[in-house]
Amino acid sequence: MILKQKGIVIKIKWLIFLVFTVQWSYAQKVTVSGEISVRNNFAYDILPNVGDHIIFYHDRGTEQIFEVYDKNLSFIRASMPEFEVKNIKPLATVAMDSTFHFYYSFRSGNEIVTRAIAFDKYVQMKDSVTLSVKDKKMLNTSARFAVSSDKSKVLLFTPMDKMLYLQMIDNRSMTVIYDYTLSVPDLNLKEDFEKLIITNDGEIFIIAHKSSLWSRSSSKGFKLIHVLSKGNFIAKNFVPESDQISEVVMAFDEKNKRIALGGFITNGDESLAIGYFAFSLPPSQIPDEAEIIINKFSKEFMSEATGKAAKKVKYLSDYHIKDIIVRQDGGVLLLAEMVKEFVRRNQMIGPGQFDSGYPYRGYVDYYHEDVILLNNYADGSECWKKVLFKKQFSQDDSGVFSSYFLFKTPSRLRFIYNDEIKNENTVSEYVIDPSGNYERKSVLSTEYQNLRLRFHDAVQTSSTAFIVPSEKSSKINLVKIEYQF
Repeated sequence: MILKQKGIVIKIKWLIFLVFTVQWSYAQKVTVSGEISVRNNFAYDILPNVGDHIIFYHDRGTEQIFEVYDKNLSFIRASMPEFEVKNIKPLATVAMDSTFHFYYSFRSGNEIVTRAIAFDKYVQMKDSVTLSVKDKKMLNTSARFAVSSDKSKVLLFTPMDKMLYLQMIDNRSMTVIYDYTLSVPDLNLKEDFEKLIITNDGEIFIIAHKSSLWSRSSSKGFKLIHVLSKGNFIAKNFVPESDQISEVVMAFDEKNKRIALGGFITNGDESLAIGYFAFSLPPSQIPDEAEIIINKFSKEFMSEATGKAAKKVKYLSDYHIKDIIVRQDGGVLLLAEMVKEFVRRNQMIGPGQFDSGYPYRGYVDYYHEDVILLNNYADGSECWKKVLFKKQFSQDDSGVFSSYFLFKTPSRLRFIYNDEIKNENTVSEYVIDPSGNYERKSVLSTEYQNLRLRFHDAVQTSSTAFIVPSEKSSKINLVKIEYQF
């Protein structure tokens, strides 16, 4: 069946899936969808809470397919919209209350056209708009995007030479608020750019580390650029008391209107952390040249985190900051995970490999181990810190089944993860209260369920439920886990 709406043809394919629900003994309700093939996908995305539907999006290059599921993960329909050209570039897919907005671009002659379409919960087009038409020489790379926490603003940004092209969009009305090219004196935004966030009010914060690929230690600090409106920005410099800053992260506290910043301190080697910083303050109170007060790791804490004797340990190695959370009182919580990769070489070399021009085949071991929690007051002084122990090991899978999912509620944080990376596995969680007290619990078992859960890609749908994809043999099952509090 084919429907035509406002010049866009939507092909509808009806498929049948099986859904089953299990009530585990751990007081969680688990619902599993039928299999979804992702063999030909470049990427996929899960859009929860589009009305009472869940949208599974397939990016297959020349095809963009949207599958619709109800809240019980029963398949409803699939839709494949036709666009102006086959080779569009998907930019962003943003779920709203009753619709979702699909942003994309494509080349038309010597121009790059950027458009947005609003679809309803059945993937029927409700509105469409052209956001911009630019010379392809101006935008010679694909845009990246950021979304405000309330989804009212979408920012498309593209690095250009030493500048950054910004296009701020009102996501509710799909209209352009402004677009312009940001240039900051003495800064190469194409090379030095690291991170960007936007607020619900449409302000932009950019972290830039003035250095290069070949000289990472050329600057000990970082620069924070605050874009208030078109052509109106402020640049601030942050430097540590001593040593060097690495792995800077940030978040914006919408309740208290404070920018939160955190990162590790090293003595030159970015993989070896000797301390950290985490604080928040109103943007208007940031001085032009801000010196960061740091918290050095104690010997006792490093011993607990590494398992080494306190006398011998000098740093924490291979920890990477994964999350930054702003507390209701303006305090800041950093979460860092130990991640290591080791390449092992195949010693058996086949005929012709010496002169083939290809390197020896490498195999990769992935380790995702303990998580450290660093909780600070708003002024940067330490509140508490903890170590959550886990040990995950896998081979040649890019580590997609490792790490954890952070499930947030007002009174608790839950770190949910696979105990082991194998077919029959126990899923566990750490439940942490605001004082740093925690307990470890079992969530479910995948024994005999044929599930391999990718918790790193899970999405929270409410204060009591989340959806996690299970992937096996290029097929996905959506798994909905509901807590029975």
